Amino acid sequence: MSSRTRLYELLYSYVEQYDDAVNTFEEFAALWCEGRDPQEVAALLGADLTSVHEAALADVAEIPGLHYLDGVILAGRAGAWTLTIQKTGPYLVDDETLMRLSQGGRRALSVSWNIGGNEDLSYAVDGCLIVRFSFAFPDIEGRTGQDVTALDPLMEGLRFGLGEDDYSGEECISSAFTLAGRVTGQEIDAAWLDASHEQFVIPHTR
Repeated sequence: MSSRTRLYELLYSYVEQYDDAVNTFEEFAALWCEGRDPQEVAALLGADLTSVHEAALADVAEIPGLHYLDGVILAGRAGAWTLTIQKTGPYLVDDETLMRLSQGGRRALSVSWNIGGNEDLSYAVDGCLIVRFSFAFPDIEGRTGQDVTALDPLMEGLRFGLGEDDYSGEECISSAFTLAGRVTGQEIDAAWLDASHEQFVIPHTR
């Protein structure tokens, strides 16, 4: 496993077990929220809290009555933060969601991409979007938020930007998750991915 792509390869080794066999890893979303427990995060994301059950990321159990537009998330503690990974369903991560989760003096961060060409890292503090940028095209001119260079001091040694010195998409994704670990103080790892967390369904009618 290359050190430049190690977090991408780690996640891919789990996600490929439940993702579409043809379009593996074309969409993904991970969300960290400081100071909220998994149930609180799930509720703010619109989950049906009665749908909760324990599961690990690699579990592919059939969920009775699941609509194809329903979302499925996995939420668990990661230090002082809750890490939520979207397993299936429509794309859930947006700026409004991140700002809502960060209200009350909290912080929230997301790493996500989809087949629409969005490869974003977003960071919010106390209800305000601080910065959102594409980790594939991270030029300052393309960033949005109140302080678009807020995370730059934590980016040393990271490889963002397709076409920059032959950086690959896998390196950009791995760098995004490394940056998330530097912000939250706990990098995503096999121990979290192997453990059971709380799985919720987000009804499409939310």
